[in-house]
Amino acid sequence: MNGKIYKLKDNEELLEIHEEKHKSEYNFQTLLTKYPDLIPGDQIDPENPRKWFVIGREIDNIDIFLLDQDGIPTIVEVKKSNNSEIHREVVGQMLDYGSKLVFSQSVETIIPQIEANNPQSVQDFLDNGISEEEFWDKVDKNLKEEKMRLIVVSDEIPRNLQNIIEFLNNKIESTEVLALEIKQFTDNSTGTKTLVPRLMGQTRIITPIEPELIEKTFFENLDDVGVEFFRELITFADANNLTRKWTKKGFFLTVPLENQEVKILQCYSQLYSYGQSVFSTHFNLINEVKDGNKIFKKSLEDIMELEDFYSVGNDFGFKVVKNLDEYQWKEFKRILLEIKEAIEENGLIGKS
Repeated sequence: MNGKIYKLKDNEELLEIHEEKHKSEYNFQTLLTKYPDLIPGDQIDPENPRKWFVIGREIDNIDIFLLDQDGIPTIVEVKKSNNSEIHREVVGQMLDYGSKLVFSQSVETIIPQIEANNPQSVQDFLDNGISEEEFWDKVDKNLKEEKMRLIVVSDEIPRNLQNIIEFLNNKIESTEVLALEIKQFTDNSTGTKTLVPRLMGQTRIITPIEPELIEKTFFENLDDVGVEFFRELITFADANNLTRKWTKKGFFLTVPLENQEVKILQCYSQLYSYGQSVFSTHFNLINEVKDGNKIFKKSLEDIMELEDFYSVGNDFGFKVVKNLDEYQWKEFKRILLEIKEAIEENGLIGKS
């Protein structure tokens, strides 16, 4: 049923303005791409309103792909209320897109899409809040931790969809799922359109602040295989002057150089949604180390020769469901040492 809003004119005449449905999903999608601020960032986070940077449309079947100022990937799926998928299917569709996103997209695939689709520079979007390097580091980390936001947008959100989304927000740790209703009202006397966004699906959950792990709590969140694997890795790291930078779900293995720490490996406990794992951090090598691209390319070629290692975007990964055998450990350690030595030999970008 179409609604209406009212406008009180200067002569105190009350004018009814009736709701007008969006013409098509394509036009609706075009409107949101051109004016992403219609997604009310202040309703999502009143204390730190979200801002949107458009990556593009129809990327991996995603209607609109955005990043917010904290580098959180945001998938927007647009459905008109007369589309039968709005009731249930759209949620499964978005979860499917989200799962594919973390494996198909990386910083290296996102940047060219921005250059093709968005005339605004990333640094202008950030407005000196953080550096562009820090921003891309956050994007990379969010993709690896599968931290994202899914928003279904419609001109009318049915109650059953709202219930499903509220339920998912209670159950899914790393992904925020929201519904956004944007009604359109047209003043026929002037042709002016009034758009009214209303966010739905948020639940009042108090999330405790997670402390960063230390070695003791890290090992408490591993199974027996993980304990064996990471004890071997940490013993090797300590013997070769590789340091650890702890996070809420694991640690970065880093190469200390010129008062900085170059991250070369990200290591996760079972607190990570994908389970205990290790991933390379090519973005840091490429953006912080001279000829970092060559260093990483060589290490990637070598590591992919080892059984059980796999590619994740432009990185490699290893899921710690079993330990490495003697040959795999020998080669893995050799590759890590070669990365360390190449970093130390080449030095940091911008340093003499």
